[in-house]
Amino acid sequence: MTNRAAATSVEVRLATQEDHQWLYELHEQAHQELVEKAYGPWKQDQQRAFFAPLVNDHEVFIFSNGDRQVGAVYLGERDGDVWLELVEVLPEFQRRGYGTRAVRWVVERASEQGTGTLLQVHRVNEEAHRLYLSEGFQPAGENETHYLMRKSVQG
Repeated sequence: MTNRAAATSVEVRLATQEDHQWLYELHEQAHQELVEKAYGPWKQDQQRAFFAPLVNDHEVFIFSNGDRQVGAVYLGERDGDVWLELVEVLPEFQRRGYGTRAVRWVVERASEQGTGTLLQVHRVNEEAHRLYLSEGFQPAGENETHYLMRKSVQG
């Protein structure tokens, strides 16, 4: 079985308050390099302040493969679409199909609700930008730091 095939058999569950510490550790492991590339040194207090509303103001789903949690997605609503705020995968599971599977799960979920999927991706996160393009997301705007992308409701 290939690594990519293994990633297709993920289980998804809604995160609970008990998951918040693990989610912060995931956030730190998955995003520290990107944050430092875009903004400078990782500042623990600043990141914890950013993380609190992120985890409290979104529906957060944890992805697992067997008994191992591998990543999470943070969802909201924006302009009538499902807003994919964040996709995070533990570094040891990156580039093995988990991020792709998570994005597809979000798009499928949005389509079942009759909506598109909207997200933003940081300009320095070229790998994620390529992933979203390969999954059919289209440019929907941009600003100094991010590209806005949207995928229409799937038929």
